[in-house]
Amino acid sequence: MIYRLKELKGDTIPVPQLIFSKLGIAEEYNVRVALYVLATGITDPEKICADLKLRSKITAESALAFWAGAGLLERYEENAAPGEEPTAPAPMTWAEIAAASRTDPMISSLIDCAQTSFARPLTHPEMEKLVNFYVQDAYAPETVMLCVAYVASRGKRTMGAVSHELKVWRAEGVETGEQADAHLQLLALRTQREQYVCGLLNISDTELTLGGRKAIARWYEVYGYDDAMVQEAAIQAGPKRDLWYWNSILKTWNAKGLRTIHDVRGPVAGAGASRNLRVDRAEPSGNDFLKNAVRRRPLRKKTDAPAE
Repeated sequence: MIYRLKELKGDTIPVPQLIFSKLGIAEEYNVRVALYVLATGITDPEKICADLKLRSKITAESALAFWAGAGLLERYEENAAPGEEPTAPAPMTWAEIAAASRTDPMISSLIDCAQTSFARPLTHPEMEKLVNFYVQDAYAPETVMLCVAYVASRGKRTMGAVSHELKVWRAEGVETGEQADAHLQLLALRTQREQYVCGLLNISDTELTLGGRKAIARWYEVYGYDDAMVQEAAIQAGPKRDLWYWNSILKTWNAKGLRTIHDVRGPVAGAGASRNLRVDRAEPSGNDFLKNAVRRRPLRKKTDAPAE
């Protein structure tokens, strides 16, 4: 059977593009609440719960908090003076989380995932922090779970570490579970590249600073260079094993548009950071400038003849 959209008779409401952008991570009840609020303008959790036949008032509050975090709704105090800055709602307590977990299976999944990753039971404050990543900060549950597992794999088993990493991910545009999975693959690739560079520098990867890690990422992700180009920079730097010296070489190559080792070793390299370039001949020239060096007549500077 084939379907098509019926002709609209004017009884429509505008739906912000923001809602469509969150369909991949929003729960079913979140979408229902968003459409209800758009149609009625009502944001009273009790009224929403009754009209939409939700399981509890907490489910409605969770949906409202989700859309507030996404930017569809704004928070404000009922008795606040005009123009006063809105205040964030109080985080969910342990009792509220326990009640909400009975209607929202994602809450139980988050707690189970974190306890498995941390290899220990979570405290009540940790559970409150974890669930509020999802309810209050509007992180996708899959993103939170992947972040918890990643942080734990690096030996950091605290909610503070998870909170910091989630903020970093959001700043890099990571929102959905699919984006988080792709980001983790990128992080694994960055680790491999850092280990390769550390091998060339003959240092441990623990000695890399944050600035050094960012520089290495820039070589590969911004300049588009590969391991061979990084190794060539190391060769041309000679005995100078210094990440920032290598960075200056690679930065200069990128500015000159040198993309391959052939470009670097060719005449287009010019001066600057490439002045130490090597020229490898396919065949020896046959000229030995050291041959008969002992019998060679020494060069003397010519002096002007005395005037008569």
